[in-house]
Amino acid sequence: MSKRRRPGVNKKGIEAKFWGEAAGEVEPARAISPTSDPGALVRSLGPSPLAVDEKDATVHLTSVYHEAVRTATALVAANGLLAAGDDA
Repeated sequence: MSKRRRPGVNKKGIEAKFWGEAAGEVEPARAISPTSDPGALVRSLGPSPLAVDEKDATVHLTSVYHEAVRTATALVAANGLLAAGDDA
């Protein structure tokens, strides 16, 4: 048996409460410049406690950050938000 809906409650009203009201004007997106040194974050955290050899862990984590920056830069470029003068 299906339950009866409460009177006065509609889906649009619930969605408006959850998501909020639409803004009148939205700022245009600013151009994004990718970092020139993705490994800086890994180095700023200090020696890695994840492996016996800190250098191996740092190399692998840095390569992960480099790939993340490449992927993010590709997404930015695909959406036309890459700052002028930056190469993807």
